[in-house]
Amino acid sequence: MCTEGAVSEAAEVVRTVLAALNRGDLEAALRYCADDIVLWAPGPSPAGIELRGKDALRAFLEASERAWPDSWAAVRTFVADGEEVAVELVATATHRGERVTQPMAAFFTVRDGLIVRQACYFDLAGLLALLRERGIA
Repeated sequence: MCTEGAVSEAAEVVRTVLAALNRGDLEAALRYCADDIVLWAPGPSPAGIELRGKDALRAFLEASERAWPDSWAAVRTFVADGEEVAVELVATATHRGERVTQPMAAFFTVRDGLIVRQACYFDLAGLLALLRERGIA
């Protein structure tokens, strides 16, 4: 059983990181990520992609910021239990001048005030189809 403080700390860390990302402040977000963080996301194969380490995460976030300027994620559902936090989001961004909105979910593990693991789920195939349909893929 986790204490109330552990739930509050994990929730606060994730809320702080999401707010920093919404401001485009990657360095503020990265301050709450462990050096050996692991990020999983959908990728070109069903196994998805896994990034390991803060430097890989920084490069991924910088590339995402270039491809999707003004990205914003609105939180729909936020659940914290001990070290674990689950967030349902609606992400909106601009890609080559076109606004794109997509639901997604993210799951975080927070230890000692740092995110050590994050898994993001979204419809990559649907997103790519939409971008191709609009001629911006």
